[in-house]
Amino acid sequence: MTDPDRTSDGSAIIDADPALPGVLASTLGLVYVDLDAHRRVLHALSTDAAVAGVEFSVQAPLFKGNRAIVDALAAAAGLDDKIDAYFRHGLQDEVERVRFARAFAVRYAQRHPRVERQDLFLASGDVVGFTFELAPPMQAAVPRAVFDAMAEAPHDAALLARLRAGEHPARWHLKVRLRIFLDHALNPRRHHEPAVAAAAQELGEPAPYVVEVEASPSIPGYARFVLEPHVRAAGGRVAWLEA
Repeated sequence: MTDPDRTSDGSAIIDADPALPGVLASTLGLVYVDLDAHRRVLHALSTDAAVAGVEFSVQAPLFKGNRAIVDALAAAAGLDDKIDAYFRHGLQDEVERVRFARAFAVRYAQRHPRVERQDLFLASGDVVGFTFELAPPMQAAVPRAVFDAMAEAPHDAALLARLRAGEHPARWHLKVRLRIFLDHALNPRRHHEPAVAAAAQELGEPAPYVVEVEASPSIPGYARFVLEPHVRAAGGRVAWLEA
């Protein structure tokens, strides 16, 4: 009989906090001058050896929300083309983004009559979904580099010690979700945070786009380890977010 708490090779699956399985936290911000940089990062993540799988989803009102998107999707040959369709004809087209954001606000308010502005803003981050799953750290080309990146960031020491010993984390620790807020793609609520402000100054952009990264709060350094080379290559920066 297979033990559900072990992998196929017999290694134990561990969870740092069994009382809170699956709880991710916005720990990182991807800071960009423009959203085209983030589009290129999504392409890169889709082929990164450290990424075990990706999921891209779009909800109403952006889903097939205009003729340009529909036509681009009809010609799409793969995931990258679908991402491009929604970015180029929706998110990056500011006139269309604002139109979609207003339509979303109307729909959301109809469903939640007592909605507060902050709730609406956060809910708009669900319209475009990009989630990826990291490969177990022991499968990395250089596992020590991954563990060192985890150790340099806030982390659960007990979990990290067990990972270094060769055990596998529960899968939710390997999930990473990237959030663009349709309501206001610049995500201005993060601009005042010191790390974001420093990244913006380095980029020479006082009002950058900030994409939030939801990852395991126990080992967020792994998400940063994988994201940072791609974000840097696209001209952006990765910053730690405040709670």
